[in-house]
Amino acid sequence: MKFWSITLATSLLSSLLISGTRAVAQTPLPSAQPNTPAGCLSGYPDGTYRGDRPMTRYEFAAGLNACFQQIDQTLRLNREQLATKEDFDRLIQRQRELNDQLRGLSDRLDILSE
Repeated sequence: MKFWSITLATSLLSSLLISGTRAVAQTPLPSAQPNTPAGCLSGYPDGTYRGDRPMTRYEFAAGLNACFQQIDQTLRLNREQLATKEDFDRLIQRQRELNDQLRGLSDRLDILSE
């Protein structure tokens, strides 16, 4: 009896997963925004976005390299807006304090629920 219920549950779950995958694969993706915040998805250097054909490995590597260069330049220009090690240390300390408070509240709730 247990074997058949596990077999039935497994087959139902797998059929749901397979049928859901097909529906997701057929859902069209939203069009790429040419003005993304990082400036990475800007298309080809001539300003076109050739979405009607597959991309080659070379084109992908060139686009990824351009994206990394854009991010690197953005980080260099905005370095003063980045968090410092002291900011992270304060954040971690505050997180530890809040975790201690949560543990205390959890203990109090456990006492109340008994």
